[in-house]
Amino acid sequence: MWPVLLLLLAMAVGAALYFYRFFHRALDTFGVNTKRTGVKVGLGVCAACLGAVCLDITSLGMLIVLHVLAAAWFVQLIQFVIRKLAAERYREGFRAWKKLYGSGILPVLASLILLVFGYLNMHHVVQTDYTVYTDKNIRSEGYRVALIADVHFGVSVDEAELLEICGEISSQEPDLVVLCGDIIDDATSAEDMEVVFRTLGTIESAYGSFYVYGNHDRPMAMLESQYTEDALIRAIESSGITILQDETVFIGEDLVLAGREDRGYGQPERLDIDTLLEDVNPEAFIVTLDHQPRDYAACGRSRTDLLLSGHTHGGQLWPVNVIDSIFKFNDAVYGHTWIDEDTQAVVTSGLAGWGYPIKTAAPAEYVIVHIQRQTY
Repeated sequence: MWPVLLLLLAMAVGAALYFYRFFHRALDTFGVNTKRTGVKVGLGVCAACLGAVCLDITSLGMLIVLHVLAAAWFVQLIQFVIRKLAAERYREGFRAWKKLYGSGILPVLASLILLVFGYLNMHHVVQTDYTVYTDKNIRSEGYRVALIADVHFGVSVDEAELLEICGEISSQEPDLVVLCGDIIDDATSAEDMEVVFRTLGTIESAYGSFYVYGNHDRPMAMLESQYTEDALIRAIESSGITILQDETVFIGEDLVLAGREDRGYGQPERLDIDTLLEDVNPEAFIVTLDHQPRDYAACGRSRTDLLLSGHTHGGQLWPVNVIDSIFKFNDAVYGHTWIDEDTQAVVTSGLAGWGYPIKTAAPAEYVIVHIQRQTY
């Protein structure tokens, strides 16, 4: 906890200091006398307020401030490059650029465009399709799997919008529906918790709907929740959705669905993948559901054919997706990957995202996975 608080404090102080200089330069550009005490105090108060916003990681204000700050640093880099390349010519020329740079309008405008795009993007849910081929002797027509994760109900979609999306999924005539966690989170009310599962339960499929826990679904001990775990289980099961908690189930005669317990902090200890699959017929096509796209190497060594996950939101906010890919906080961030020559994985960016109704790094989506027998 303390490292997080210290990081937030350092970020707040850094943001305040930078914005003080940012506003100072902007006022100088417009000819305001920044040497006056009243102006300095005003600048300090404004900068301090913006820095304080960074102390609340859940606030939309923090998101806006950090975007402006990141854009300002990028513009600062452009300014540095221009000055280096122009050398002596910069002193007497580049008047239009100097006005534009000094005014501070560029980072504000860039942030506004990006955040508006992110808002519209999160509120425009699309269908993403993947086709997975297998050498295993599954039925000739294959299987169509609808994958939904990370609804975080209440952040973006409401009941009417979700019902419309469920209708779209039903029209695809899926063989089964899998809910890969974080359907709700710590901000979801008890009423909304019941609404979202009741609505998801309306999706029509041949073999039914199956659910695995995410790291946000259960009430968290450190946070005050509006529902109990027992109430959550009742809401899920009364909606006709089957919970898979380190369990396997046959779908037809040639496909097995394995649902893993989430590996998140405070969750029950889970089985390793080999133990979970030890009694499964190796001739069957095995689909493993695991909210977090981790443990890829173990899944590759096991008999899993296809691993389905969510959790990452595709990074949600650029450049989080890039940072995640570089530092490997997760084994994959988004899309289809091969774990090894026998095991494939699909990570959905989810129907929504956590905390903010903004998504710039990936689409808001539900996924249809077509599992087909390989033909040569």
